[in-house]
Amino acid sequence: MLVTENISFERHQEDEQWLFGIARSHFQRALHCNHLVHAKYRTKFIPVRGLRYALLIGTAAVLLLALVGAFFSRSRAQAQPVKWELGISTVGVFPLEAAGYESIEASNQGLTLQWQPKFSSGFGVRLHRNFPSSWSLETGLETLRMKSDWGLTFQPESQDPALADTLSLRAGRYRLPLLAQTSVPINQQWELWAGAGVCLDFLLSDVFTTSYQQEEIFYNEYQVEENRQHRWTVPLRAEFGGLYQPRDRSKPGIYVGCIWWREWSSNRWGEAQWERLLEKADVRLFMPQAGFAVEARIILPP
Repeated sequence: MLVTENISFERHQEDEQWLFGIARSHFQRALHCNHLVHAKYRTKFIPVRGLRYALLIGTAAVLLLALVGAFFSRSRAQAQPVKWELGISTVGVFPLEAAGYESIEASNQGLTLQWQPKFSSGFGVRLHRNFPSSWSLETGLETLRMKSDWGLTFQPESQDPALADTLSLRAGRYRLPLLAQTSVPINQQWELWAGAGVCLDFLLSDVFTTSYQQEEIFYNEYQVEENRQHRWTVPLRAEFGGLYQPRDRSKPGIYVGCIWWREWSSNRWGEAQWERLLEKADVRLFMPQAGFAVEARIILPP
């Protein structure tokens, strides 16, 4: 890729690794090439081929089942109430200290790392199964894009004041909710919904970013990386909201509510490294286990 981009370089093999030397004037272009190479050869987000196809087939089966259920519900709408409902949802994830989703700070070897969550978003498809009683089951497939800022402050032994910068990362995950829900009618059009259960979260590959600072003839290189110790997580989840169903059931319904989840243990961590001349520091912190989001959903008509 460096040859294709016409970037001059030197290379050297050391301990079964190829090291590349590139001029600072080509830093951004070379970094872009490095990201593309990393994306090409990194492990697939589901390494096991059978599991990868099983997830795709399962997702297709859920959507097919929803479409079949919607078709039969429409054909027999006058004979029986709707059993299957399909919804399209979007969520906004808010940094909420009361829910345990707050900034975290860690220090080591003169390097301070502060993780600051930002407003994030996601979307998904929800499949809802109604029962004759007020209980129902719900599943689906969601994807989340979690944004955060990583503030770095480095205090070299030979310099005062400290050096600082802020880098941004965006991590992703797929989520399959498995929930039991109950409803309480308020009037003919409004219902209150509450549900609880678990989620099957699959975390995508690691994300990282790098940067540098120049002070006179000295260079500071630093990077931030968000890693995972375990690919699968099974957080607890609770939901509460209100559902509006128009009298004309040929029109879509609207659901608005909030979501809270909490993982069983700290299984995600982030790490930062800073290098300056012969000085090097790194620090690691564990990500929060909880999260809070507001959800808006359109219930498709039967």
